[in-house]
Amino acid sequence: MQRLNFSKLPILFAILVMPAILSAEKPAGTVVYFNDGNETYILLAEHANSSRGWAAFGGGDMEGESYLQTAVRKTHEETRGYFTTDFISKNIDNNTPLLDGNYATFFVKIPFTPVPLIENKSVADSSKSDAYNERKKFAWIPLSVVKNYFEKDIEKDKEYKIDPAYLPIDRETDHLWPVWLKNMRKGLLQGKLPW
Repeated sequence: MQRLNFSKLPILFAILVMPAILSAEKPAGTVVYFNDGNETYILLAEHANSSRGWAAFGGGDMEGESYLQTAVRKTHEETRGYFTTDFISKNIDNNTPLLDGNYATFFVKIPFTPVPLIENKSVADSSKSDAYNERKKFAWIPLSVVKNYFEKDIEKDKEYKIDPAYLPIDRETDHLWPVWLKNMRKGLLQGKLPW
């Protein structure tokens, strides 16, 4: 019987696996919110030209970005540049994110901002228009309207409806994106939601 030679496994590991680990994606985002008396409101946006539904902000990293840098950039872009990167960075609750797999979520507490100010922010640089137009409609949704969804397992093919009273009339969808809800459920189970 021939013995297997495993002495070259560390080299093979270094050649095949290490590059993927070193360049692993760091997707990240934020949940922007404000408190008003006894209620917390979450800023959600509808994905443009998509049936995904409503969610907070985030996405893929650019080469060399940290989770925090990605979250700040994506929030800036997806709010049409209304919130500056400095403003977002200064208002992050905690620099330790909620991790859901390799996705990091930060929470940004801000003062109330009227939705039309965000929606009507012009995007001057046409080279950035795709990133800055990923979201079309925005709404402040009371946490009390959606938090019961966080308390149960999330089914990826189910539509989790939002009370239409809180959504703009000219929206394309009326449900939350299950991927985002799953992330919030994980935060609830880990005790990492700020409210």
